[in-house]
Amino acid sequence: MSASPLLEFIAREHPAFVHIPIGLVAVLPLAMLASFHPRHGKILAGTSFFLAVIGWLGSTIALFSGLVWGRQINLISPSGFLPVVANEKQVLQKILQIHILAAMAGFLIGGVCVFMLWRVWKRDFSAGASQRTGGRRFWERGVGAPALLVGFLWLGCWAFSGKLGGVMVFGNEETNKAAAEADRAKRNDAEAELPIRALDYASLEPAEAAPVRSKAHGDRWRRVWVSASGIDAYKAGKPLPPGAYAVMPTFTDEKGKPSTEPGPLYMKETKADGTTAFAFYWARVPAELQKDFGNQDFAYWRSPDAKLATCLGCHEKGGSAAK
Repeated sequence: MSASPLLEFIAREHPAFVHIPIGLVAVLPLAMLASFHPRHGKILAGTSFFLAVIGWLGSTIALFSGLVWGRQINLISPSGFLPVVANEKQVLQKILQIHILAAMAGFLIGGVCVFMLWRVWKRDFSAGASQRTGGRRFWERGVGAPALLVGFLWLGCWAFSGKLGGVMVFGNEETNKAAAEADRAKRNDAEAELPIRALDYASLEPAEAAPVRSKAHGDRWRRVWVSASGIDAYKAGKPLPPGAYAVMPTFTDEKGKPSTEPGPLYMKETKADGTTAFAFYWARVPAELQKDFGNQDFAYWRSPDAKLATCLGCHEKGGSAAK
């Protein structure tokens, strides 16, 4: 099931949506400052309130579109609100995380600003048209100094968030360096695009004589294959030795028997340093499940991808040879 055209449009137009609140919040402090004029304070305070309301509503749309966009390009998990930063090399994820937090801070501060301006607008227009503000102390005129300060804070949050957004789009020295390193690592990684060893699982040692049903893996049928250096440890329920790995192809159920429709392919490996790594590969995700995979028809995840946290948690709970 693919995303609706409306959601796709909202996500795709995120760069356009963000300019609405940024532009309005940028001119808001000017209107607020102008409201301190002794003769036109009431009108300019009302103008400030109008700008703030439209800017805050625009920021709501911008935040939502950014979230949908981040999920569609798999930088944010389908059920998450922030990207998960697993290591220092994930520069883009770190920038996106700060970008979102700054935007959310701006959204909250903007809400406070709208409330303060609403109180000013209500005070001025309930007092009657004849009442003037010229007799008030300077910092009490127009929108008042506290609201002006909050307006500047709101602008600061959105300006910082916008700057980070520009860095993600156009890059800087740090992101360009990270992208170059990732590209070099990808070229040197034979399994960057496909889990080559896992796809060749039939050359390994079968750990089971026949497929068995696995409720932990979508109630599919599975059969485990293990590299020669780890087959004895696997059958004994012991941790796999460094360099060994196990592969588990799965198949959907058809009237109580394995069907010819392949499910996900799982791989568990013990690295040379003793740490455990996982891989998840699904060459053709069924249409009815694609919404759980970022609306993609293909999935390939490898440690330390945050999407594999469930695998790690389950195997740690059930033991190193959890099945």
